[in-house]
Amino acid sequence: MCVRNSWKDDQGDLDLKVFRSLLSVFPRLDSLSLSGYGEPFLHPNLLEMIRTARELLPARSRIHLTSNGTLVDRNLVKEVVGAGLNGIALSMDSLEADAFESIRGGASLRSVTACLEDFAVLREGLPKDSFAIELSIVAMKRNIQELPRLIRFGADNHVDTLWVNNVLPHTETIAQEILYDRPSEHVLGLIGKTMERLRAMGLDQGSLRGLVTKIFSLKRGSGESVSDRSLSPEELLVLQLAQELASVNISMGSVYDTILRIMARDGTGFSHCLEIFEESREIAARRNLELHLPLLIPKAKRECDFIKKETCFVTWDGWVRPCNQLAHNYSCFHYGRLKTVKSVSFGKVPEEEIETIWNSQAYREFRERVLEFPFSPCGDCGLSDGCGYIDSDSDFLCDCNLYEQPCGDCLWSRGLLQCP
Repeated sequence: MCVRNSWKDDQGDLDLKVFRSLLSVFPRLDSLSLSGYGEPFLHPNLLEMIRTARELLPARSRIHLTSNGTLVDRNLVKEVVGAGLNGIALSMDSLEADAFESIRGGASLRSVTACLEDFAVLREGLPKDSFAIELSIVAMKRNIQELPRLIRFGADNHVDTLWVNNVLPHTETIAQEILYDRPSEHVLGLIGKTMERLRAMGLDQGSLRGLVTKIFSLKRGSGESVSDRSLSPEELLVLQLAQELASVNISMGSVYDTILRIMARDGTGFSHCLEIFEESREIAARRNLELHLPLLIPKAKRECDFIKKETCFVTWDGWVRPCNQLAHNYSCFHYGRLKTVKSVSFGKVPEEEIETIWNSQAYREFRERVLEFPFSPCGDCGLSDGCGYIDSDSDFLCDCNLYEQPCGDCLWSRGLLQCP
């Protein structure tokens, strides 16, 4: 289920020359993540990197990483914590051995639980809050039922924080596993209010569907205008809803399909996921476990946490990149639509100094524009499936507002994807 399976990038270990070229900014960092789409404990110089970082980072700054936990024994646990590691997120997508190993490609659940136990035992002798133990879960249709159980497991095994993330599907098969919906909270709010008013007028589910179909048939019919007809109060409500949604979804066909899909959602798998998330929040609150859930309904106000928090990504071969979405070249299925993503870089270390790259005009202008986030809302656009601007067979040049940053189609900006 890892998008790394669709990478077009070369792969390798972070060179020490690249790592050392970054040391000048370490005294000003809030945190350092020694993670990417790979296993940190495979790196032969991981301990040296942690020790070096700990010497240079401010005392308040934290060093953390995400691991599958399969290569870590008790001695290595002692070494990384002794070197200055402040936290680890262990990937654990299921508590059923067979399910875990099918998701993680042959990894052993027993080895991960043993790793978790080793970190918990070692932390007992450490000052309070000096080391954080976290679990990282990729939520899909095949494992979402286990989420409440995973939260209880975490609370019983000295876990501080549990991160849940949606899957970024790289194949059509994995795309069938997504839990999140396409319409934003704004779109759902408009539909929900109208449906409540129509139900208050005495319309049942069947009548609602017939009414919506009638209005959209009139709007898409030839010759006769909807405004030329004498409409009932119920029909006027649906017409008003269609007009409000048209400004968001652009395509009338998309508006029609969205309304019908939302109307039919009660009792479906999506509504069940919402219930599981709510149950999970309640369990986490009772057990004093910090829980980070992704959104299942994308937020209407799009923003980039990577840019807001002044995050910088440096790849193993030294390329400096702005965010997780644009850190690699890969393909994925965005709401069932094949999407090709090309990395965005602003320089390469050690050829250039990291401060020079960060303060370059191109990088500064990129960050300023992303903070404004004026990009086309591709995720809400009913025409996106046939849009030449985001065609998977061609390079992205600009969106339909003529902005060159490929951010309007970003799942992180909608709150659907998040990073520990």
